Amino acid sequence: MFCDQTSLHLKAGNGGRGSISLYRAKYLAKGGPDGGDGGAGGSVILKANENLNSLIELHTKKKFSAENGIEGTGRSMHGKSGENIILDIPVGTIVRKKGSDEILYDFRIHNEEFEILKGGRGGYGNEHFKSSIRQTPRFAELGEPGQEIEIDLELQLVADVGIIGLPSAGKSTLISKISAAKPKIAAYHFTTLIPNLGVVKMSENRSFVACDIPGLIEGASEGKGLGDEFLRHISRSKILIHLVDISQPLPLEDYKKIRKELENYSSELAKKEEIVVFSKEDMLQGDSELLDFLKDEFEKEIGKKPLSIASFAGKGLQILLEKTWEIIEKNKQAEKLEAEKNAQQEEIQLFQPHLEKIDPKHFTIEPEIQKGDHYGESRKEGFRITGQRFEQIVVMTDFMNKEAVMRVRDVIHKMGIQKKLLGMGVETGTPLFVGEKVFEFEPLLLKK
Repeated sequence: MFCDQTSLHLKAGNGGRGSISLYRAKYLAKGGPDGGDGGAGGSVILKANENLNSLIELHTKKKFSAENGIEGTGRSMHGKSGENIILDIPVGTIVRKKGSDEILYDFRIHNEEFEILKGGRGGYGNEHFKSSIRQTPRFAELGEPGQEIEIDLELQLVADVGIIGLPSAGKSTLISKISAAKPKIAAYHFTTLIPNLGVVKMSENRSFVACDIPGLIEGASEGKGLGDEFLRHISRSKILIHLVDISQPLPLEDYKKIRKELENYSSELAKKEEIVVFSKEDMLQGDSELLDFLKDEFEKEIGKKPLSIASFAGKGLQILLEKTWEIIEKNKQAEKLEAEKNAQQEEIQLFQPHLEKIDPKHFTIEPEIQKGDHYGESRKEGFRITGQRFEQIVVMTDFMNKEAVMRVRDVIHKMGIQKKLLGMGVETGTPLFVGEKVFEFEPLLLKK
């Protein structure tokens, strides 16, 4: 079954919690802390696979989670990290945030990987917090929650050549003759319901990928027929082979209908290089005068004479392939020059990492009011503290453990948060919002 769009819910693994342990031995009067760290949670990785041409396997499951890290134990034994989960997706898949046009990644190359979610860090065990003034810490960190996201996947097949035309124009027959693809072929419209990819091997060093797009009809760009679903699959194609059934009464009008749909769907799509090809030449039964007349008629309209083929008989196919390869090579040279030009421009750009990196210890403080719930809880007026490292510490703190809470108060002081809060006139007992946690401000009483 073919599937080119789906939505997924992804969850990285949670980190394992650190261990609270004090070493005990028969002849040892005092044992020190020996709680090991928790293991990191597994990450979620997307990997491009050129052997896939559908998202159906992901579509049928929808939710994927990496493995959680294992908690640490005594004797300084760290927990095992969770296994990463690797999801294979077809080359040509675009990853977006769910319901957004923002592109997170665009897979173009076989085996390229994208770590879309990172597993949570394992919590430090109590041996990590041992110091000269805290010799027997009886607290450890919780594991950091793994990241979570909902995404939309859209498959746009990657082909050098897109074969387009009205239903029954001979697209499936053509791709079956020039490649190993085996599409369904029959004498009625819409036999092709999904795009068919085929590798066209001309010689040892000359090959390209062609894509047979299901038949377009007038109004396809507006959702009529099958075209609206599959027009996007030719948006990556470098060249379009536009098949026109020469046995039909008005071939030029048929050609114009498809051109109009391309223009309505995308101006970029309409600008792609196009090889116009008369299919089913054998249906003219050798009437060369009629064939020449039709070619002249097209040349007056589009500025070039179409090629003509008879796919079943193999007539004209080699000329079409050579013409196609000539354009592919020309495009490759143009792309190479453009890439070299861009590379030279990048070399002279200033690299200013101090403007790009965000200090993990940076924090902001903003007033916030949280409304009460339906169970009688009154609204809370306090301050929200945001900051990468501070939020991570808070989310990994067990607020049921007094020593762990004292550590947070100590961090608030050392990071300069307490000084800033006091400077803003924040009083003891004021609610502080950090992520989803809420706790009261209790400044450390510093010795003078």
